[in-house]
Amino acid sequence: MSIPRKRAELVAGALALAIGAPLVVLLGMAVADGVRRYREAPLRAMLGDRRFEELQEDSGGFPHYLGRERLAPDFELTDRRGRSWAMRDQRGKVVVLNFWSVSCPPCLEEMPSLEVLGELAKRWDDVEIVAINTDASWDEVDAVLPARSKLTHLIDPDKAVTRGMFGTELYPETWIIDADGVVRFRYDGAFDWSNPLVLDVIASFR
Repeated sequence: MSIPRKRAELVAGALALAIGAPLVVLLGMAVADGVRRYREAPLRAMLGDRRFEELQEDSGGFPHYLGRERLAPDFELTDRRGRSWAMRDQRGKVVVLNFWSVSCPPCLEEMPSLEVLGELAKRWDDVEIVAINTDASWDEVDAVLPARSKLTHLIDPDKAVTRGMFGTELYPETWIIDADGVVRFRYDGAFDWSNPLVLDVIASFR
């Protein structure tokens, strides 16, 4: 091979590398951005783009919450059969906590959709949907609950957990806690929890 030809091939190779490398980097960035947007889509749909962006920029306040630094408080309550349920025993699971009261019409309206979510979530063995009621006794609550509920129902009559630990005063309010016990998401107000995008949100925290 002649020296001029070899030199030309080296120059061509260098040019191809100079042009191709940035394209590969740009392609990688585009793919990463696409994956990020795909993962964000369910939360954006639930919260709205504006509030989602605010929460991503650490703009707190009401409504809603997104984060990964707040550890869920440990607590222990009893279920409808008098059995103890403790938050500390749920590590390894994603826990969806819904705070509600029978005196709250939006709570009662969204409860059927939570039941649907409870049924849908059965596909995973590491997800539990928990409804925490704040009324005085089960006598006030049982009449509005299905006999074979798909949810774990707990009661907090003195609001020591609901208000004292989570700071919840307005119902309904729903929290998602990841497998490490970290609060990842809070939704303030009623929602259609049977919406398929909810499963995508839960799956993103598994």
